[in-house]
Amino acid sequence: MKRSIAWVAGHFDQVGGGERLIQEGIRFYRNEGHRTVVFTWSYDDAVSFDGRYDPSEVVTISPSGSGKNTKRALARLFDIPKLRRFFKEYNVDTVFVQSEYDVALVYLSTRFLKIDYKFLIFGQNYQFPEDYGKYTFIFRRHLKRIVNSYKGYRDTVSLTPPKIRISDRVAMEMLSVIRYLAVRSAQRLFVFSHQVQWETKLLFGRTPTIARGAFRREDLGEVRDFVSALAAYDLVGTKYVLSVCRMAPKKRLSLVVEAFYRANLADDIVLVLGGDGPERSNLEAQAKGLGIADRVKFLGRVPDEHLPGLKQAAQVFVSMDIGDYDISPLEALIHKTPIVLPTEFDAEGLETTAGVVVCPAEADAVAAVLPGLIGTRSRPSEDLLNSFTWENYFSDLLK
Repeated sequence: MKRSIAWVAGHFDQVGGGERLIQEGIRFYRNEGHRTVVFTWSYDDAVSFDGRYDPSEVVTISPSGSGKNTKRALARLFDIPKLRRFFKEYNVDTVFVQSEYDVALVYLSTRFLKIDYKFLIFGQNYQFPEDYGKYTFIFRRHLKRIVNSYKGYRDTVSLTPPKIRISDRVAMEMLSVIRYLAVRSAQRLFVFSHQVQWETKLLFGRTPTIARGAFRREDLGEVRDFVSALAAYDLVGTKYVLSVCRMAPKKRLSLVVEAFYRANLADDIVLVLGGDGPERSNLEAQAKGLGIADRVKFLGRVPDEHLPGLKQAAQVFVSMDIGDYDISPLEALIHKTPIVLPTEFDAEGLETTAGVVVCPAEADAVAAVLPGLIGTRSRPSEDLLNSFTWENYFSDLLK
């Protein structure tokens, strides 16, 4: 049976893992003959990933507005009648949603409509220290237990709530109740890791299904021509350690820079950082302060067409994201590049793979493993790689 599928995303205007998941889902379901549309409050052509994805059938409900998450979320409550009208106009029968704020809107918008919605939990609010929801009455009883269960949380999340205005506090308490009901009412829940599966069961009393995707089946195998990608950044003939991500605090790139400095690698090996974001100036200052500015190369945002070549030619790919799951290092793995992951990453199935190292998110720990990976290649099995394909992932979502 062909379906009419909608993705509801508060923001569809950045280049990141969440946006890539949406685009891969749209592509997969359209190829299967299902109609797929995105409803959003904020859109930017950047999410086409340099033209890799078709930007058609994206509906902007209303301008996103400014201000904090609380203000935006409350403003969007007034768009519920409009969202319901769009659901009817497009004959939507299945909705996917990836944010706890967006799932609250979908919950309210689908009341008394024969529409199933599925919540793809792409990171809990504990990965975002500024999200006040974790301190509200309905969720705070689990705060200490969850924070203490995970090093990334212990390092970044305060057990003491920040001071906010009374009006914002009341609004967040109301939104948290709606979020709780919305997650409880979803037809199905999906997560990428055992950690978030446990958190979700604790917070909402439901056990999600673990499903994982990172790349297309057609992407498996080595890139035949990666010289053009290297030439674009003057990296032909250069040995380098690579990390590519948005330069935000949760990515812990300062740890990667420090680890590279402490690893004392050969002078002809450089650290290459791809991506942009608010942390870039701090990272540049850090490299200069450590005396390695000439060995740390900042690429800025990397076009999609260059990513496979850069990842294949790297000596090692390092990801120290606080999150439980990260697409970028898995994309490097398909090109047989060794990868270094933090212990927070759910590495089930990866831990016995040659060329995959899971270590504490500490500069000394990362520095200790880098020298042994230089000049080697990873050896993931075909079955392991197939388990991470988008085709498997999106097929599971509709079962």
